[in-house]
Amino acid sequence: RGRSSSSASSASSSSSLTTTTRRILRNRQKKSSPISSSSSLKGLTEEIAQLGLDLDRNTVGPAVFALSAVSVFWLFYDGSVQTKQLKEELDARGVDSSLFNKLYELKYIKRALDSGDRSAYDEAEEKIQWQRSKIVVGAGSITEVQKIQKFWQSKGIKVKTLADLDKVEEYMVKKYGGKKSKF
Repeated sequence: RGRSSSSASSASSSSSLTTTTRRILRNRQKKSSPISSSSSLKGLTEEIAQLGLDLDRNTVGPAVFALSAVSVFWLFYDGSVQTKQLKEELDARGVDSSLFNKLYELKYIKRALDSGDRSAYDEAEEKIQWQRSKIVVGAGSITEVQKIQKFWQSKGIKVKTLADLDKVEEYMVKKYGGKKSKF
């Protein structure tokens, strides 16, 4: 049912466009003399306006949809290209880029590396992992939890339960003094 009614409505709208276009062309052929009076000018502008309304009804929706689809595609495509480029650049600089998945994380790490200070990179890495730890504990998979445990274990902190995140928070506050994250 849904198909026949939607195709019927699209057929009727395209037939009304065709009918309107034919009517305007017929009227133009009948009026072969140049426009001399304001009434004939008014009639012509009304006919053109009617054609514009029909075109508007039939083209705006699909045009907006197409523009929106292209915009969303571009956002995802551009983000994936930037992510790939940043991962390659970080790998070339000797950083394990598999620790960072999001574009803002990669940009943050790159800014820390560009500063030339190794402690800035360490701080950025730990802050990213701390933020990720909070998310992973709430909604992460087993492999993500294992990655987080491995990272914090390399820092000397055993994270096995949710309560162990307090140890990580104490470590971060003690080491960085509660400074706000840049991202």
